[in-house]
Parts: sequence; C-alpha cells; structure tokens
Amino acid sequence: MIYTGYWAKIHDYELNGLTPVGISGWSPDGYTGKTYKKLTPKYLWWKEWHDKKLSEQWYTEKYYETVLNVLKPLDVAKQLQQMGDNIVLLCFETPEKFCHRHLVAQWLKEKANLDVREYIIKNQQMQMKI
Repeated sequence: MIYTGYWAKIHDYELNGLTPVGISGWSPDGYTGKTYKKLTPKYLWWKEWHDKKLSEQWYTEKYYETVLNVLKPLDVAKQLQQMGDNIVLLCFETPEKFCHRHLVAQWLKEKANLDVREYIIKNQQMQMKI
C-alpha cells in the first residue's frame, strides 16, 4: 500500500511499520532513508510560487506540466511499490494544507488505479482519511 504523510510524523510511521520515502526537495537533517526525487517539485517554480504567494491552481498546473505529465504513472507506481510493502510518501506540509503529495495521490488514483491515502495516526492506531 502507498500512503502519504509529512516529515514531522516520520517516527510514528516507522513505529507503525511503514517505510518512509521522501518526495520533497530536501529532507530533514539526519535523514538517510529512501527518496523518490522524480516526484519532487522543480525548485525554481516552487520558490516563485512560495515567495510570490501564487495560487494553488498555478502550482498544480506547473507541477503537472513539469513533473507528472513527463512521467509514466504505471512505471512510477511499480517503482514505488518496489520500495516496500507499505510506504509513506513524505513532504513537509500538514495534512490539511495544500501540498504536492496530495496531487501525487490523486494522479496515482486516476492514472494507475491505486488507492493512495493520507496516513493519519491517532493514539498510535492507523486511521485513514477518506
């Protein structure tokens, strides 16, 4: 299964048997685990979006144009599944905030027929946000 999550909860994910996989432009200090850079936003337009406070629609269009549309979704799905039985794709934003990992989840659902959900930990029990 593939989940999404955020770096601040990495230890909780590991305690729950998930394999963290970074898809952000950088990882927290000391992280030496798995990454999948093909899903990382391009830094220059990410910075432009971030600094100029551009819209989520602008970001989404750029992300699709420069990242997702140049990838083959079934290949990405296969490569991610080879990284572990239960992986969690990580970046920095909390679940309720706009983030590229949510775009990745939707893209994998639509293009590779995978049910990718945010992994929510509550009282050390897995709860999936639907």
